[in-house]
Amino acid sequence: MQKNLIKTTDEVIALLQKMSHEFHLLYSTVMTEYGKKEIKLVDNILNFGYKIIQTVGIVAGFGFTAIGNVKNIYLFVLGEGILLISIIYGVNKIKKIYTSNLNGIQLSSNNVGKILFEKSKIFQKIIPKALSSGLIDMDNFQLKLDIIDQKLIKEFSPIKSSGNKSEDFLTPLIIFLGLGGIGLLASFICF
Repeated sequence: MQKNLIKTTDEVIALLQKMSHEFHLLYSTVMTEYGKKEIKLVDNILNFGYKIIQTVGIVAGFGFTAIGNVKNIYLFVLGEGILLISIIYGVNKIKKIYTSNLNGIQLSSNNVGKILFEKSKIFQKIIPKALSSGLIDMDNFQLKLDIIDQKLIKEFSPIKSSGNKSEDFLTPLIIFLGLGGIGLLASFICF
């Protein structure tokens, strides 16, 4: 089997360097985007935690400021309890969603980073080897690039899925909030 060997000329080396440069710009851009997404998700988690703490404070404050007007302590405790459960339920579900998304982004970032690093190594090896030997095995070089490109296509494929179905957590949360609110409001009415 005859190899597709090409003699290295200044033009060939310049072309390889250009390909390498364009690839490394893409590499940098892709990894920067992953970094931005990870930072945004972490910021969202922190902002969400802050808002939940505020919400808990408001609900607790409302209940205790109006405790002097309560007509039925059992409904009051039930309403406050359901509201507290709904807050805990909501915090837990949203934390799981954010954590799952962050873990997915980080896993994908790591996988893509490894694949792009493999491609970077191909360019790092081919150019010095071409300069020292004066020849390039274009078939082998192209085969290696094609293998890496197939890995990248597979990594970015929308078919790739963890299999987790997004569950509807808002409906139970709304029901809990409604029941808790009704219980709390009913505690101020004399039956």
